[in-house]
Amino acid sequence: MIRRILYLLLVTVLLGGLAGAIAFYAFDFKPKMLATVILGAPRPPETISAEPARTDTWQPQIAAIGSVTAFQGIDITPKVGGIVNEINFESGQDVNKGQLLVKLDTETEEADMRSIVAEITNNDTELKRREGLVSKGVVAVTELDSLKTKQRVLQATLDRRRAEVAQKFIYAPWAGRVGLRDIAVGSYIAPGQKIVWLQQIDPIYVDFSVTESDYARIKEGQTVNVSLNAYPDQSFTGKIVTTDARLSDTNRMIMVRAEIDNPDKKLVPGMYANVLVDVGEPEKVVTVPQTAVTYSLYGDNIFVVNATKVKDKDGKDVDELVVERRFVKAGPVRDGRVSIISGIKDGDKVVTAGQNKIDQGSKVKIDNSIALKLQDTTTIQ
Repeated sequence: MIRRILYLLLVTVLLGGLAGAIAFYAFDFKPKMLATVILGAPRPPETISAEPARTDTWQPQIAAIGSVTAFQGIDITPKVGGIVNEINFESGQDVNKGQLLVKLDTETEEADMRSIVAEITNNDTELKRREGLVSKGVVAVTELDSLKTKQRVLQATLDRRRAEVAQKFIYAPWAGRVGLRDIAVGSYIAPGQKIVWLQQIDPIYVDFSVTESDYARIKEGQTVNVSLNAYPDQSFTGKIVTTDARLSDTNRMIMVRAEIDNPDKKLVPGMYANVLVDVGEPEKVVTVPQTAVTYSLYGDNIFVVNATKVKDKDGKDVDELVVERRFVKAGPVRDGRVSIISGIKDGDKVVTAGQNKIDQGSKVKIDNSIALKLQDTTTIQ
């Protein structure tokens, strides 16, 4: 009986030891061994796209934001008030210089003029009669002088009434395009009340501001290229005609004015304009795709692919691609490419896609089928 109990205890101890050994191997030794093997194994190369930096010829430009302004523009207003009798234009119409736009009621003034003319005629008759009596000594000369003074006063009053009537005929001071009219036939307009605005828009101005440092490069006659949200696929070309006489006290920028031909009148005052001013001679610059540059608060950087010689398992020399992070000084962006002022030279192979998978010293392989496609290649600065 005691022997059986001893055998049972021995078997239990052996089975417990075996189970403990199996558990130690499965849950401790094996995971550590696998982790050591995995961590010690070489990391497979990451797939990226890359292309060499290249040298392009770029025209130096100053980028600015401005607005379209009429060559000349005013609000048409009357000097005198009155009831509108005629309107001889339509909203948005092109008008000629001297064209009659609005006629106000002149009945009261014309009636006054007829009354004054009658008084002048009567006074003239009386004046001639008194002149004959003065020569005979019947009438004093002072009476004759009084009639002559009255005649001059009446004539001046008539001239004033004629001027008032003339002011009720409102003409276009120069050729241009009118806006939306603010009056109707039969309405009363007061002196100085807006009737319609008149703008001359061919040619047309684009006003924009540049910094104090850029002002030194601005010269009269330089070419400007203007793009507008209304015509995203079209660019308008003009010339700088003048600059303001002083810098702004608030932002230390100066206003520049360019003139653009506008024969089809596509451009209208108030449009938002992106302006590029050509300055200096074309320059050679190193450029990379816009997707190659990683912008950061710590500095803009680009991953560059370098080829190094290593031994394969057979002892042969093979090329291994390793990336290097370089901090660069990026310049303007144009048509999907960034000019690099320093940090990259012509021919350096730069990573254009897959940067999120790599770091300094990562091994890579190149597959340009994964290259990113720019959705918008609009020129920006």
